[in-house]
Amino acid sequence: MTKVFARTALFLLLRLTLVSAGKKVSVKEVVFDSAVEDIQWLGDDQKTVLTQTTKGRLYRSTNGGESWNDITDFFKVDNPGGTPGPFTAASMTKSPSDPSTILVSGSKKTNYISTNKGSTWKRIRQRSSIHTVVFHKTRPTWMLLSTWTSACSRKGGSKAPPEQSEEDDDGPCNHMLYMSKDLGKTFTLVQSYVVQFSWGDASKHQEDRIYFTHFRKKTGDQPKLYIWSKDVDFAYMDQNQRRPSTMVSLGNKFLVSHGFIFVAKVKDVAAQTVTLMVSADGGRTFNAAQLPTEIDEKSYTVLDTSEGIVMLHVNHGTKENQIGSVYISDDKGYRFTLSLPNNVRGSSGDCEFDKVLSLEGVYMANFKDIARAGDTKDTEQAKEGETLEEEAGAGTEVDKRRAPKTKGKEESIIRTVISFDKGGVWSYLKPPRVDSVGKTIECPPDRCWLHLHGITNYHNYAPFYSTENAVGIIMGTGNVGPYLRFEPDQTNTYLSRDGGLTWLEAHKGAFIYEYGDHGGLIVMADDVSKTKLVVFSWNEGSSWYDFELSSMPVEVDNIVTEPNATSTKFLLYGTRGDTGVMYHLDFETLGQPMCKGVWAADSVSSDYETWSPSDGKSTEKCLMGKQVTYTRRKQVAECFNGEKFERPVTSKNCECTQENFECEVGFTRQVGSYECKYADDGSIQMPSSCQRNDHFSAVGYRKVVGDSCDGGWHPPRVDVPCPPKPMSKGAWSVFGAFGMLAVILFGVQSMSQNDRVKGLFANYGFDNFGGVKYAGIGTKAPESALDSVGTRFDADFIEEDKDDFDAPQLMQYTSGDRDRDRDRDRDRRDEGKKATALDSASAAVPRLAKPPGAGPSVDDDVDLL
Repeated sequence: MTKVFARTALFLLLRLTLVSAGKKVSVKEVVFDSAVEDIQWLGDDQKTVLTQTTKGRLYRSTNGGESWNDITDFFKVDNPGGTPGPFTAASMTKSPSDPSTILVSGSKKTNYISTNKGSTWKRIRQRSSIHTVVFHKTRPTWMLLSTWTSACSRKGGSKAPPEQSEEDDDGPCNHMLYMSKDLGKTFTLVQSYVVQFSWGDASKHQEDRIYFTHFRKKTGDQPKLYIWSKDVDFAYMDQNQRRPSTMVSLGNKFLVSHGFIFVAKVKDVAAQTVTLMVSADGGRTFNAAQLPTEIDEKSYTVLDTSEGIVMLHVNHGTKENQIGSVYISDDKGYRFTLSLPNNVRGSSGDCEFDKVLSLEGVYMANFKDIARAGDTKDTEQAKEGETLEEEAGAGTEVDKRRAPKTKGKEESIIRTVISFDKGGVWSYLKPPRVDSVGKTIECPPDRCWLHLHGITNYHNYAPFYSTENAVGIIMGTGNVGPYLRFEPDQTNTYLSRDGGLTWLEAHKGAFIYEYGDHGGLIVMADDVSKTKLVVFSWNEGSSWYDFELSSMPVEVDNIVTEPNATSTKFLLYGTRGDTGVMYHLDFETLGQPMCKGVWAADSVSSDYETWSPSDGKSTEKCLMGKQVTYTRRKQVAECFNGEKFERPVTSKNCECTQENFECEVGFTRQVGSYECKYADDGSIQMPSSCQRNDHFSAVGYRKVVGDSCDGGWHPPRVDVPCPPKPMSKGAWSVFGAFGMLAVILFGVQSMSQNDRVKGLFANYGFDNFGGVKYAGIGTKAPESALDSVGTRFDADFIEEDKDDFDAPQLMQYTSGDRDRDRDRDRDRRDEGKKATALDSASAAVPRLAKPPGAGPSVDDDVDLL
């Protein structure tokens, strides 16, 4: 059987008619030699599909995956002996400017390209192992291609002599960048010792410009950029330009996106810190990102630039290395304000932050709910995050078993939030009231919400997911409770059909999911255990049906459909043992009619309704300052939209409310609040008025970029306290006078305790005037000066009284290693004993220990831009 798989696929084309709730679904199965590695849809109609397996074989379908052909043997590898060898595919790259063009790079430096959806193939002339291919976005025949020289494979431990390319020689190991304008027939060397490269931005009319970072020194072996380096610059080359032009010296990594250019420039090599440089004018000028804190910046992840602002995740290199802060910019792209602290991130730089693709301004994120200084939460809620893990461990035995055991306390306090205004305000997800079987969910609103898994845990659970054509539909796996749980028996699948405002439990357990028919069809399969069943819904989760794939269970890896999510045909693939399995699911055989009445939405005879997304806080259903009305299929309508369905959309502006504004630099909000409060992070420059006043007013709000609201709420200025004023010259004079007086009094006190000094004043004490009589004033006047003081006046009394008052306090502070109760017992046993100077002497004051966390922190792996 293994030999058969090595040559061709074993096809099991079994057409099964499966019945579920009286509806038929067509299923076709094919078995591949190994698991599916990559899938690409080709052509304008996206009916041609190429699949690459983990063992490097290629399969092609011309009918959307219903039937497959193994095309691997059409590719030949030249051997020195003259006999062609077997070909192994390493990667597939599809052209964004021509959906029929695709390049397949293979082993042994053999690479092929097709311009007709894989019908025929041509070998490209670059006879070396391809590292990266980037097609031009608008010119179908242009591409950038990079390779490592042959010396790199020899020094990496390869025993066989590598095949040389025309441009390759026996020089040092380095990364070479080439350009081709004829789909690989000829190549031109752009630059050597390259780290990263990209085409320019078409919105700035720079689509033909080549951006790259490269090592300044062009000798010796090229080091890999594991850490930030002072030897790398950011540069560009225009067409017909022979030498590169440096844009940002020390620029190590870069990103070109939606009119912005981001460059990570090395700030301190020893400390491994960087500064983010931002350009919004095609690189003519760069500005350093202005963050509201002076904390070191270790790395960046640009989260989104699609809506005219920059949403940036910054890794500050804190001790908690799995979190970072999310900042949002103004329209210039470099003045940032804090949006969400403690955003969860993975070791590779992936962040649990995603845009709801079908709606403007809606984002979801996961964060670790760690109390911040200045937060005004209730005491119970502020302490809740710190005690959740302890509560889980202190419950029943079942609770203890379910409590996360592989994560620390702060790691497990992860919560999911949603923003309807580009990160201006974040709110917890509202939990469903009942579960998928109709049972009421006990969930106190002050400490219980819905939490969903993000991208960093994708190997265990499917992350929250949305597509552009499934308007308002979001799905995710997680749980209802005070925080996110990681146990399979606590994880269920949830769905929202109103853009994240409300949620329902779609199914018990963790599932993998995909949308079709513009969101009118949802297909799911078990994501944790092997399964024989597929679950689907044609009414957006109101009811679910299942059918059997085959008699043998399969471990499902994913469910996909063509990129537009408009089809009713799906591909489900996974593994059964060591082999790959793919199923073609055709829901057209359900026999559902086409929906009618799209232009008469909301009428009784129409299958469609109108819907406007909202954050649920205003009477007007508005987002980003406007009310957008979408036409969508009624939830109970038993029909399909069809692939050619075009959704009508209308919009109008709304009045401004507080949620249409975000915080200015120097101000921040806590989750669930609209109020912007002074952050006291040093980002606001104090005005000269602070010299005579104790506060000043500042602009604390700014309108969210892209928000189109009119009138309504106008943000007030916010009172900001001035820093403590320095003391004036008069105050310093008074303070100095008091200081001098204190020194004099201390000196007099010290001299009064010295025996020699006492002798000088022995004849001037009260004892010398014991016989002096005073005139009688009143009937109970004392007979002498000694009588007026009292009979206990003597030196021993003074010392004893002083020691009895001071010594216990002094010993409590200086003898911290003793038990305080024992100290008190000792004092009672020694009561009446005369204290001496030795008894009251304090021990040596110990040195102050370092504050917790004051030592050098251990930096995590450097994330690249």
